[in-house]
Amino acid sequence: MSNNNKCSDNGGGLELKLHSPAGVQPFVFSWPLSSSGSDKSDGACDIVETIRWVCEDIPELKVALEVNVLFDYDTRSYESMKQLCDRYNRAIDSILQLEKGTSLPAARLNNRPTRGMLKHILTQIYNQAVEDPEKLNQYEPFSPEVYGETSYELICQVIDQIHITEDDSFIDLGSGVGQVVLQMAAATMCKRCYGIEKADTPHRYSETMVKQYNRWLAWYGKKHGEYKLVQGDFLQKQHREWITSSTIVFVNNFAFGPNVDHMLKEVFADLKDGARVISSKSFCPLNFRITDRNLSDIGTIMHVSELTPLSGSVSWTGKPVSYYLHIIDRTKLERYFLRVKNPKLRQAEENAAAAAALAAAAVGGTGIATRRGRTRQANNHQNNNNNNN
Repeated sequence: MSNNNKCSDNGGGLELKLHSPAGVQPFVFSWPLSSSGSDKSDGACDIVETIRWVCEDIPELKVALEVNVLFDYDTRSYESMKQLCDRYNRAIDSILQLEKGTSLPAARLNNRPTRGMLKHILTQIYNQAVEDPEKLNQYEPFSPEVYGETSYELICQVIDQIHITEDDSFIDLGSGVGQVVLQMAAATMCKRCYGIEKADTPHRYSETMVKQYNRWLAWYGKKHGEYKLVQGDFLQKQHREWITSSTIVFVNNFAFGPNVDHMLKEVFADLKDGARVISSKSFCPLNFRITDRNLSDIGTIMHVSELTPLSGSVSWTGKPVSYYLHIIDRTKLERYFLRVKNPKLRQAEENAAAAAALAAAAVGGTGIATRRGRTRQANNHQNNNNNNN
């Protein structure tokens, strides 16, 4: 679906309407539906999928529409598509009429969209907004303008693996066309979600993304949290407070140069304890250990772990790409200095670690010995049976 497929006055030409399940202004699509866009998406298929997601949200509507409406249509025929839309509109209008004066609208409206619905919305508005995806690849290598998109599924994985509450605030450094920020705003309880993008083209596309995002969520009757997408260099001082006040920082730094990564580390040094940084390239080694030679390294105040790699998690390759979770913890450095000042404490910790390792080995050995004992008993039992026979 392209920008032509939106609510507008097309001067009396052919059009298709979809009534809102929330009772707001309908979407109007000009015919013929364009098949241009970022992935040559079919506008007619988008309409059908939109109707299906309304069905998923209203179970009593699903059976009737799937049996009587969504079984016979021709996406190339205006008459067929108009008949499909008219049948849907009559059905949804009837539902809204029956729901008047009941608690049913409150139960399904003004809540968060399901993951499937949100993915459909974000894919749809991306296809509407990004007219020429090739323009997104025009950037200066190894700079903050390096462009690469993160998949919807990867962000779902991040959401599942970190505990997000209404006290959290999210920021995407190099937010591109804004899809990660928009996903986080609708899918999580974050009190605010910010995105900063330096390049002109992605930011311009993000402005269209925002307009369509707001309209489609309102059309479905779904809510989202506070969000903001701005154009600028996230390394500039005016954005530093946004970053350091955030509790979740996302940065797709896979293609950033060492200078950019170094400047980001300096910013991350001011993050609050407990803040989490998710990146496509780790800011310190997974096996980082504090010594007197690396006390100024960012690794002294953060724990880093690798998220399970996902295939198709980024736009530049279909192969699994690792993302890394960093958690700010300044007590890590404090504990190091305590051990340095108190050799007995250091020795006690080393003894405790050694004891734990021995205990683990003993448990494993007991299991092996037990299995061996059972095997010997079984063999002896079999030999006795053979002798008796």
